[in-house]
Amino acid sequence: MRLTLVLVGTCVLAIAAAAPQVRQNPAPNAVPADSVRFVAHPDYIPVGFPSRDRPYALVNPHEGSENARKIGAQLYVSYNCIDCHGADGSGAMAPSLADGRWHFGGSAAEVFESIYQGRPDGMPTWGGRIATDQIWMLVTYVRSLSAGKNVATENFTGRTVERSGH
Repeated sequence: MRLTLVLVGTCVLAIAAAAPQVRQNPAPNAVPADSVRFVAHPDYIPVGFPSRDRPYALVNPHEGSENARKIGAQLYVSYNCIDCHGADGSGAMAPSLADGRWHFGGSAAEVFESIYQGRPDGMPTWGGRIATDQIWMLVTYVRSLSAGKNVATENFTGRTVERSGH
């Protein structure tokens, strides 16, 4: 028998459990053989990361799916992403999602982490509140907002600005 202590207000409660707790929400794309939970980032290797272990690679199961992008667009509206990121992802009080500039990285895995774990100074943690599959659809939509844009060579109307070399 296992005894768990729980703090409720100023009281400590002892709860007896016959079996160990099983984690209900496994990591996204997890398989039971995973031993290390560091997410792979191309430019980042955690200090002390064991060389025998491989970083955990997050893969968007909806990458390139037009249907997932459409559902992601609906979820973007439903979860009020518009309030902070703007109707077309152009930014409001939160960063633009349409300019191809990503403070915490723009790969599918990095955008997933930003939504799932949240980010300092504003982005709330949505993991556990939004289904993992829906987060991946949001990732598919959000990443499509900046597709084919080169911010350095476009003006506010979206027309290409010719560089004269001055």
